[in-house]
Parts: sequence; structure tokens; C-alpha cells
Amino acid sequence: MKRIIFCSILFGTLLFSACSTDLDVIGNYKETIVVYGLLDQAQDTQYVKINKAFLGAGDAYVYAQVKDSTQFVNALSVELRRIKNGVQLGATILLSPTNKPKDPGIFYSADQANAIYSFSAVEYPLHTDSEYELTVRNNETGTVVTSKTSLISDITGFTTPTPSGSSFSFVLEGYYPNYPFNIVWNSAKNARIYQAIIRLNYTDSLSTGQNVAHVVDYTLPSLKTLDINAMTPEVMEVDTKGRDFYKYIGNTLSDYTGLVQRKAGNVDLMLVAGSDELSTFIDVNTPSTGIIQERPEYTNITNGLGLFSARLNRAPESRPLSAVSWDSLACGQYTKKLKFVNAAGVHPCL
Repeated sequence: MKRIIFCSILFGTLLFSACSTDLDVIGNYKETIVVYGLLDQAQDTQYVKINKAFLGAGDAYVYAQVKDSTQFVNALSVELRRIKNGVQLGATILLSPTNKPKDPGIFYSADQANAIYSFSAVEYPLHTDSEYELTVRNNETGTVVTSKTSLISDITGFTTPTPSGSSFSFVLEGYYPNYPFNIVWNSAKNARIYQAIIRLNYTDSLSTGQNVAHVVDYTLPSLKTLDINAMTPEVMEVDTKGRDFYKYIGNTLSDYTGLVQRKAGNVDLMLVAGSDELSTFIDVNTPSTGIIQERPEYTNITNGLGLFSARLNRAPESRPLSAVSWDSLACGQYTKKLKFVNAAGVHPCL
């Protein structure tokens, strides 16, 4: 009997304790600075996006549209220093606020803009033999976050299937042979991940008399190098087929009311390289296809969150299409309904 009473009291005590203790998942406010920036010496202007993390009771979508929830209004000092062999070279670069309008969405409201800080790489050129240290300071609270990155060296050994100075060709004579289009280059120091993009420039002529310029990007699979600091560069190669290029254009573009004709312009062959940190960040944030959906958090920002690293947009190879490739765009099975004219400016297949 005593044993039954004791168990009843113990169960009642546990039940009472469980019901009377609330778990506060929000807790006290802690300032968290979130930084995203990629230095690219091929670009004239460098940008760093800086926001604050937020959490509160109620609807997070409502908080997201409140300027004070996501932005530090006139409170930050953002500085960049060039470091070589542990010594600062040159003057400290001060980044200026550059408010760019936000696209409509969850984080949009009429009084908000993207919290972006920038500096001119023309005035302050970036050097691949140095590291760059970023410091963000909240002058109101004293919070400081830092990060450091190296730049990516220039990409060399870039070759394409056709000789330099000629046109790009995606087919041979005849209808849609599976013509290979291979891109080869040497790996660059500090670059882990690479992606090649084939961009077709084209112009839509409308019934209103307007001519509207467009681009369509055919993005090839990314590649990773084995050693970002190898003494001998690794030869990198990505392959595609001319047929796949035309098929992608056919699936991406469409005819529409008011379109009279399309005229192809040059094709730009672009190559983008990303740092080891950027590659890791992409891997960590790729949606999981396994049973475990929770992903580890990755950041290289000391005392904050985000990513500060490097990428390199190699200057594109820009060439016209070969005559047979242009004709295939106008008459090929995947694209002939898109109203592209051929090299002579006519619709031979419509």
C-alpha cells in the first residue's frame, strides 16, 4: 500500500513539474551579424551584403518586412585590409553603403533596400599575392565580426573546340550530328569549384517595331579540382554536345504573341571559379536527398554568420555562330518554331 502511494506521489510530482515549466525557445536577444561577400578582381566594383539575424514571438514573415529586424541603419563601419606576410599593405579600404532596391518577396517592404556595402576595385585594385581581411563593427553596440580570404589566381590554358578568333560551331554539315563541344583549362590557385556557361545573345523583333535584347544561359555541370595549391595545375575539362545546347534553347524559349522574329547574336563562353570555402558553403546548403534533412551550419565569419570568400569570373570568349550552326538554330528540330532567322536574315523553315 505504501509502495502504491509513493509511486502515485512521484508520478504526480513529475506531472506537475512538466506542466508548470515552460520552455522559452526565443530567449534573450543576442546580436548576430550576417555577412555575405565574394571578392572578384575581374569586377570593377566589389560588394558585401550585411544584415542582422532576427527571432521573435509571432509571425516571422511579419518581422522580415520590418527594416529594424534585418538591417543595421547607419550603425556599421565596414573596412577591408590587404595583408601580405602578416603586414598590412596600403591604406585601409572603407566600404560605403550602397542601397539597391529589393525584389518583391518575403523580405520586401516599401522602406527597405538591400543592405550592401561596396568599394571600387579600380581605385583599390585587388592583388592575388595577398589576403584580404574584412572587419565589420557596429558602432552602437561595439560588436565586431571579422573574416579573411585569399583571391583566386588567373585561369590559364583556356581552350575551346574551335581555333581562337573563329566562330563557335555546335554542328557539322548535316542535320544534328552529336557534335562534341569541349572546354579545357588549367586549374587556378585557391580555386576549388568551376562552372562553364554558354550564353546565347539574341534580339526579339516585335510587331510594335521594338527590338528587345535577351540572353539565354546554358549552364554546364560544375567540376572540382583535387588540390587547390598544386605545384602543377590540373587540366580541367567539361564536355557537352551541340544537340544538347539546341535542345536546351528549345525547352527554355518559346514563341509568343507579338514576336515577329528572333536574331541570334554572339555566343559568350564564360567560366567562373570559386574558392574552397564557397564550394563547401554550396555543398552544405544543397538540399538533402537522404533521410536526415537537417544540415550542419557553415560559416567562416568570426563572431558572426555567413561567408566571406572569393570567386573569379574569367573574361568571356565571345564569337559569332558558324553559318551552319546559325542555320541549325533556324531550322533544327528543337528550335525551328522559335522564329530564329538564319545567317541571311530569313526564315527558311517557317
